[in-house]
Amino acid sequence: MREIGPLSKTAPAFPTAGGALAPLRVVTEKEGRPDFSNMWAGQAASLAREMSSAELTRYIVEAA
Repeated sequence: MREIGPLSKTAPAFPTAGGALAPLRVVTEKEGRPDFSNMWAGQAASLAREMSSAELTRYIVEAA
């Protein structure tokens, strides 16, 4: 975000935009659509790997 900047000069600053989209998110998620869902991913998102919730739970317990 710092490198490319905002996509629009009229976009509200974080976290205001998320709150403004909340009503749209509620409607689209009820329809099973992620159109306005927040899909947060940080700079380490590429390190993620697909696994079941059971595998993830075991991993967290073992790493603790």
